[in-house]
Amino acid sequence: MPKGSHRYFEESENLLRGKSPEDYGPEFAALMKSKLGGRFEGLVSPELNKVGLMSLVGNPSQFYDIAGINFSGNDKDRLINIASETIRPIAQKGDLEKIQEGKRILGIGSGTDIGTYAHELRHEVVNDERKNRVYDLVYGSTSPASYKENLNQVYNYLTNFDFRKQNIPIQEKEKLVLDFIKDEIANERNEAFRFSRPPKEGDFLGENFKLNKEGAIGGFLNNKKLPKSILNDRSKMPFLNFVGRLGSLESEEENKRKAMGGNVERVSYDRKLI
Repeated sequence: MPKGSHRYFEESENLLRGKSPEDYGPEFAALMKSKLGGRFEGLVSPELNKVGLMSLVGNPSQFYDIAGINFSGNDKDRLINIASETIRPIAQKGDLEKIQEGKRILGIGSGTDIGTYAHELRHEVVNDERKNRVYDLVYGSTSPASYKENLNQVYNYLTNFDFRKQNIPIQEKEKLVLDFIKDEIANERNEAFRFSRPPKEGDFLGENFKLNKEGAIGGFLNNKKLPKSILNDRSKMPFLNFVGRLGSLESEEENKRKAMGGNVERVSYDRKLI
C-alpha cells in the first residue's frame, strides 16, 4: 500500500462518512469475500443474494452507539425491540424506505465500512458474537490498519469494553488477545484446511509472529521466499501477515501521516455489532 495513499487513511482512521454498498460499486462483492474468509465467501454468491439485502442507515456523517445489525434471527420480538430502539430513531426517511423494501443487514452511521458489512453477513451462519469477532481478526485483517483495528475490537470485547483496561500499548493487547484465543485460532486453522492438504504440525502462530518481528512482509524475508507451509497459512488466514509487526506498524503509520502533511489524530470508538 503506497505511503500516504487514500486507501491507507480509509482503513487506518475511523471514516468520517459511512459507506453504503453502492459507494463501493462493482468491487463490493469481491471486497466482501476478502473480509469474510474463504469458508464464508459463499454467502455473497448470486444464488443467495445476501449482498442485495444490505444498506447503510442513519446519518452517514454521524456516530452512533450501534455499528451494524443483522435482522435475520428467529427471535422476532428481540429484533422488533432492537429496531424500535436503534434503527427508527436514527434513520433518515429514505433509509427507512429501504428497510421496508426488505433490507435487513445494516451498517449504521459514520463508522460503517466493508468490515462492518462482512461481520453482519457472517452472522447469517455464525450466531456466537465472540466467534464472529475472532473471524474478523483472523480473516478480515487484510491490511496493517485493519489488523490493528480488529485487534482493538477483540481486545475490548474480551475485556467487556472496560475503559480502564484500554490504555495499554497495542503490543500488550496483541499478546493478551492471541494468548486468550490461541485454541480458537488453532481450531480455525483446521477448518480453513478442511478440504485441502493439511498443514504441517507445529506452532504456526509463534512461527509467523517471529518471522514478522524479524522483518518478513507478505511471502518474503530479506528477499527470500518463505516456506510453502508458511505461505499457505498466510493465504488462508490473512492476519498471520501482521502478527508481531505492530511496533513497525506504528512507525509506518507515523510516516504515512507525515507524508500527508502532518499529524492526524486517531480517534477510536467501540460500538456494538449485533
